[in-house]
Amino acid sequence: MRGWGWRLGCLGLVGLSACGAPLDEWAEDACTGVLPGDLVITEYLNDPEGTDTGHEYVELHNPHEKPVKLEALTLYAARADGSQEKGFSFTEPLSVLAGDYLVLGDVREGPLPAHVDLSYGESLGALGNTSGRLGLRCGSRVIDEVALSAPAKSGVARVLDGRLWPDSAGNDDPARWCDVTSGSGVSGAFQGSPGVANAPCAAGDGGVSGVNGATCLPMGAVSPREVKWPRAGELVVTEVMANPLGDDTLGEWVEVMATVPVDLNELSIGSDTTVTKLQAPHCLSLPAGGYAVLARRMDAVLNGGLPTPVASFGVDLRNAGGVVQVRAGEVLVDAVVYGAAEDGVATQVSPREASASSNDAPAAWCPAWDSYGPRGNRGTPGRVNRTCGEGAGSLDGGVPDGGRDAGGLDGGSRDGGADAGGADGGSRDGGGSADASCIDRVTGRARGVRAPSVGALVLTEFMADPSAVADGLGEWVELLALRDVDLNGVTLTNESGASTKLEAALCLSMRAGGRAVLARNVDTSLNGGLPSVLATFNFNLANSAGSRSLRLGVEGQVLDTLTWTQAAVPGVSWQVDPASSDPWRNDVPGSACMPPSGARYGLGDRGTPGLENRACAP
Repeated sequence: MRGWGWRLGCLGLVGLSACGAPLDEWAEDACTGVLPGDLVITEYLNDPEGTDTGHEYVELHNPHEKPVKLEALTLYAARADGSQEKGFSFTEPLSVLAGDYLVLGDVREGPLPAHVDLSYGESLGALGNTSGRLGLRCGSRVIDEVALSAPAKSGVARVLDGRLWPDSAGNDDPARWCDVTSGSGVSGAFQGSPGVANAPCAAGDGGVSGVNGATCLPMGAVSPREVKWPRAGELVVTEVMANPLGDDTLGEWVEVMATVPVDLNELSIGSDTTVTKLQAPHCLSLPAGGYAVLARRMDAVLNGGLPTPVASFGVDLRNAGGVVQVRAGEVLVDAVVYGAAEDGVATQVSPREASASSNDAPAAWCPAWDSYGPRGNRGTPGRVNRTCGEGAGSLDGGVPDGGRDAGGLDGGSRDGGADAGGADGGSRDGGGSADASCIDRVTGRARGVRAPSVGALVLTEFMADPSAVADGLGEWVELLALRDVDLNGVTLTNESGASTKLEAALCLSMRAGGRAVLARNVDTSLNGGLPSVLATFNFNLANSAGSRSLRLGVEGQVLDTLTWTQAAVPGVSWQVDPASSDPWRNDVPGSACMPPSGARYGLGDRGTPGLENRACAP
């Protein structure tokens, strides 16, 4: 059981009626508070090896920060054309807790297998092995629905790409699903990951690929991989400098922000009449929440002192106003209209509106006022924008595009996408801040940053000397959250004073009990095969013995400090015992140790990044 809340009412079983009352008399009213996207289908096993009966399962996930009641909801399955629908209705007051999973299985006799939380018995019949529909509804209102597809072989579950935030609009796209690449079957009966977060889909299998098999070479790699293009709304135009001081053809630039990991290779950027392609032999990669400056010139001496641009473009930006658009092949990823440009002043979107739908509104934009470079230009190229103040002058119009709507992280869907409820609310750890904001990954809307207080974050593991890759690529630090917090604005500092402040337009969210990996590099092909990296730091972890430390802080307040004196063992992390995983005991002598030899990740280094630590031997 994975912690999903439940209690039994007048019946001891979940059935098709509620204490004798006809289902249609109470269903709509009983589940009226459940909105489209509150629960998301993230995995299913529709073609077990051998007999399907008794072995199929469906995984539901609550991606929000409040429990979701199941009472009166119906899980249904049908053919691809919607015919021959069968359903299983929840008639008891069960709930799926915030961030949790519920696995429902076709179990018709005997005890439930370890990976199944609740049986739907024979109510759904057999799921389609090659096609069909699987969904969840409240009365006639769809909460989520996905199309079933065939795995490459029997006994392998189909999963929503673990790189992407589980979203009821995004999971409509079959390209975001893939066969599970690893998992724990029961006695080898199947390959899946029921009840836990999905792994990323491999490149070319559920990933986002460029057209015509375009490839690029990751930095430091020897073999190319497929280019991962953004879909509509996954790359957002956040700032435009159309009229820099000096020569426009040298100093113009555009800033974009990624909402999921993407490559920029071969994307087209330009105006409504002229475009140019972004080209490079290596991968122009951005992590989720990462910024890229696209400029007329790469040389800082010529472009007015910009931070290193990711790529250059050759399209003039009109001073009198115009359009900036980004396309992936024929797909419009994002577009904005800007008005007359002020000399030396960029126009920027407020962080609260940094999505591909919200940035269409004229009120989302305002003149920048921070300076950069030696010429006195104003803008925040490559950095989080300042929040537009009340009454700030608007330089931009708007243009509808293929971006996300205000209701979720993805474009339109028959099931409505994620709703504003839940993840954009306050937190018991201080609540949202009116002075600092970020874009919620679930709702796509701005909310206050939930700044951690003392006792909310713990340093639990670090890798100072990886063997599989170079230190500058493979070092990492693991954090454990004891409360729901955001890492935006948190600093990580070592004993020499080197420090990184974690900044992103997207909320760097952690749920209570969750672990986050901070690393030197986000690219799994370069960093030794780390699981998903939430944020990066830019200083070295010492390998030699001495007085060493890592410190977490926010706004001058120390949240946690981890100290050690021993030299790093090549290829082996240093981990805190689970029993000592709090800010007061994690650096007490004897509270940490090396992980066991069997605890391996990625390319073979020892450690448990993002996973629960192993107990230290007494």
